[in-house]
Amino acid sequence: MRKEHDGLGEMDLPDSAYWGIVSERNKRAFNVGSLTLDDYPSYIRAVALCKIACARANVEIGALDPTKAKFIEEAAWEVANGKFKGNFVVNIYRGSGTPTNMIVNEVIAHRANELMTGDKTKGGIHPNTHVNMCQSTNDLIPTAKEIVIYEELGKVISAAEYFADALQAKADEFADVIKMGRTCLQDAVPMTLGQEFGAFAHATKRLVKRLKSEQSRWNRSCIGGTCVGTGMGCMPGFRKVIERHLSDVCGRPIYTEEDLFDGMMATDGIVIAHAHLQALATVVWKTARDIRLLGSGPRAGFGEINLPAVAPGSSIMPGKVNPVIPEMVFLSTDRVCSNHAGLIAGVLSGWLELGTSSGIPVKSFIESSSLLSRTMRVFADKCIKGITANREHCREMTEKSTSLATMVSALFGYEVGTKIAHLALDEDITCKEAAKKAHVLPNEVIEDLFNVDNLVDADKMEELFAKYQNYRNV
Repeated sequence: MRKEHDGLGEMDLPDSAYWGIVSERNKRAFNVGSLTLDDYPSYIRAVALCKIACARANVEIGALDPTKAKFIEEAAWEVANGKFKGNFVVNIYRGSGTPTNMIVNEVIAHRANELMTGDKTKGGIHPNTHVNMCQSTNDLIPTAKEIVIYEELGKVISAAEYFADALQAKADEFADVIKMGRTCLQDAVPMTLGQEFGAFAHATKRLVKRLKSEQSRWNRSCIGGTCVGTGMGCMPGFRKVIERHLSDVCGRPIYTEEDLFDGMMATDGIVIAHAHLQALATVVWKTARDIRLLGSGPRAGFGEINLPAVAPGSSIMPGKVNPVIPEMVFLSTDRVCSNHAGLIAGVLSGWLELGTSSGIPVKSFIESSSLLSRTMRVFADKCIKGITANREHCREMTEKSTSLATMVSALFGYEVGTKIAHLALDEDITCKEAAKKAHVLPNEVIEDLFNVDNLVDADKMEELFAKYQNYRNV
């Protein structure tokens, strides 16, 4: 054990621990669950990147000894790359703000001293004096949040593009599979299975564009504002150079907020960003719901598609295979949507000069990003890629549908079309057969008008009505 002291006294810490006395106090005080900052490595990484940039800036302005800065940066890179997982022991339900900033300060300081001297307790690098130089929790955490959200959005975008590609491949494969479209779970008009999967793909691609636009906004820093935005404790010249060093460390342009006071109080950005995740989650959820329904059966459901078998579906019914991947999607996307409520509650925790005093918004965002990204990839790999179409069944249902009476109503009005539909139902025949029986048109015209291959393309449909416009009587 080793002893450390702070303004409240002394405390024993394990020799192996890289965290310090402040973090130990937080660890002991807030033991309300198993989730700690260790479970959110991208958050720790973002804070560590800020520490690297600040160390470089402090050396440039002559505020920090270059030797100390060298070891601080080396230690911070190790932290950023996940080397000290297991040391970020503060509970996430108290792990925002000062606890997060201080545990990173302490781990970096102890590791920097160890790198310099071989001993965590020797070397003179102090968590507050040196690692936290020209910073406050209140300007650093909002900046780290910007880095986290940018990187998490990148993960979601990559997974969404993968998901969209899998859907588009199925859209291309099923381009010639004629099936019934449905509205309100009732027969509508013919379409192709490819058009249906294409719509799923298009919706996902649309959300990808929105996510990319949103991601481009996460490039702001509050560092230099220190506690409330006035820059108290910030050494001369620091604010002029920190923007450049942050950009270098992050590998992309980072700009200082135009209004640091607003930047440190702001609550709206993370709400808007998570709303984009929630919107994508609803698209993924709807895709899973519709695919599950289209694959229902095998004998008493829609039976238009076959989903890959993943696991037996019943403890009592032999041969039953449930659509477990779509059902997993429901639960994970439900979690993303419920995270939005937690995120909003969290941002409401800030008062006056703090935008939020809760770790829940960042926790919720990271959880949603990770869960949604993994869900889309599993959905694509374990379900979508293996879907097959029951082509003959789809076409048979289409040709039997009474909705094809729409072709008659377009030429002769709704009342005539209704009579054809009822005749088909009453006599259990197709609308094509009913139209022939009613002698509404010559048989060769009826054959052409009721050819379902012509009824799934807007251009072909127009050509048909142009071809037979002389028969129209409404």
